[in-house]
Amino acid sequence: MSQTILRFILPILLLTGMGISPCLALEKQDDVDALLDLSSQYLNSAPEKSIDVLTKLHVLQPTFNEKQRGRYYFISALSLSFMGKHKESVSLVESFIDKVNDPEFRVKFLYQLSDGYTLLGDHASALKAMNQSIVLLPNLVELGSKVTTLQAAITLLNSLHAYDEAMTYADRMYALEGNAVNTLSKCYGLANRIEIGFLRGDSQKAQSLLSEATRTCDASNRKVISLIVKSLATVDLIDTGRGEQGIKAGLPLLHEFSETNQNSDYVTQLEEAIARAYLTADHLTLAEHYGLQAFQRAKSEHVVHLMEKSSETMAAIKRAQGQLTSALEYYDINLALKKDVLDDQLQKNLAYQRVKFDTQDKANQLTLLEQKNKILTVEKKLQQRNKERLLLLIALAAILLSILAAWLIRTLQQKNLFRTSSQIDGLTQVYNRAHFMAVSTQLFNSASTTVSVVLFDMDKFKNINDTFGHAVGDWVLKTVSATVKSQLSKTTMLGRLGGEEFGICMHGSSAAEVLALTECCRAAVASIDTSPCGFHFPLSASFGIASRGIQGLLSFEDTLAAADKALYFSKNEGRNRVSVFQ
Repeated sequence: MSQTILRFILPILLLTGMGISPCLALEKQDDVDALLDLSSQYLNSAPEKSIDVLTKLHVLQPTFNEKQRGRYYFISALSLSFMGKHKESVSLVESFIDKVNDPEFRVKFLYQLSDGYTLLGDHASALKAMNQSIVLLPNLVELGSKVTTLQAAITLLNSLHAYDEAMTYADRMYALEGNAVNTLSKCYGLANRIEIGFLRGDSQKAQSLLSEATRTCDASNRKVISLIVKSLATVDLIDTGRGEQGIKAGLPLLHEFSETNQNSDYVTQLEEAIARAYLTADHLTLAEHYGLQAFQRAKSEHVVHLMEKSSETMAAIKRAQGQLTSALEYYDINLALKKDVLDDQLQKNLAYQRVKFDTQDKANQLTLLEQKNKILTVEKKLQQRNKERLLLLIALAAILLSILAAWLIRTLQQKNLFRTSSQIDGLTQVYNRAHFMAVSTQLFNSASTTVSVVLFDMDKFKNINDTFGHAVGDWVLKTVSATVKSQLSKTTMLGRLGGEEFGICMHGSSAAEVLALTECCRAAVASIDTSPCGFHFPLSASFGIASRGIQGLLSFEDTLAAADKALYFSKNEGRNRVSVFQ
């Protein structure tokens, strides 16, 4: 599940309640409020255009009133964040936030500060900013400010795996508008309850809320949120082994996302889950299509935990396709990403526990401040040592895991190679004599349908070797094997019995069908163009057919001997023909 629930909605909520008009027209180019409105509008539609407007506003700063100055700093910080300049955004907010006294406005700055710290990896500072905004909740009047404050807290806590605390805030959000139905706060509250439920493994509870959430969000014109909760439920279907249902529900959702927000993390999650469902159903082409889309999308957005998950799925798909080199490459990527995810979560856990400890019983801590400072100094040193040891252990574990994975893959490759080499003729790549004889004998003993054996031998093959050389002879054997194999079904066995002699064993076909197929093989051999080997000469083969039940034939050995007699009859009758043992 994603740890950034509804994150792409928050900037829109942040800009509400700030005097922004839906339709903007500048009558005066130096109208500060109109320029601020235009810059805000561009942040939601074309962020790059917002820079030009902010540049013009920078010149007009001496004319700002207090409210305009606050809006200018906030929009500037949000613009920097949109451009990925999170450090500059945090610095700008920190330089101004102490001058902001209005609770409605201050919580917006605190969200921007918390979000910036999170993106910079300073989770302790992000939690402190979040706690400051939560303290201001009783002083807020605007519903948008309350929802924004609670949503920011839930998003941050979900990323820290503090699901119980996040659920408390989701319940508070749901109750913001009392008994009113189909409201904004209930839509967001239910959506958060559902995602937190999935995140902490309470799938049944989360699924039970799905119908109410979609109905509420659709009624409050929040169809994007409805789409998100449906995608979460669809991923859960696939995660719990209901892949066919998940595919059926997920494909229409991907189409809806393409018309709303196709770059959302939820699209990546859904594509990765659908890829796994197709992999389970053995639809490898579709699995690769959606798996690769998910991996590339996560990579382009640099969402590490989704890159880690989608790379693992791609490795499994490539392995199922038999592309072991590609599978190993994806496994290597996955192992590196697992370490990054583990390191990141370790930092988050340490930050969460430390901030939680700092906020407990603040009054008592103030009286023990001097003692606490000493304890924290020692604790910091111990944490640093423990962190270094833990990082070392993680690094060693990652190295061992990489070595183990490589060893396992090589072992499986060698095992497959040994098994193949024990069954396949090295030159012609059809079954060797031992494997052909063993499987054919088993087929005669187990199959209840008609079983037929076809033997064929290359005509005047010794002359080819003597005249053109053994290299040409090898080319002939390989080409003939491939030609005959292309005429046969996947269930029909073809084996090289020795030299230029081959055998075919098929079951479930009538005598007429066997004869027709054998004639096709004979004609295909006779039509082979030998020019690719550098010489022009005719090719032909003689065939003999025998079927179980004819003339008292019961065992494979007897039927093979009968086919051999039919083969020699073809040889004696002038070669390049098919004879049937009667």
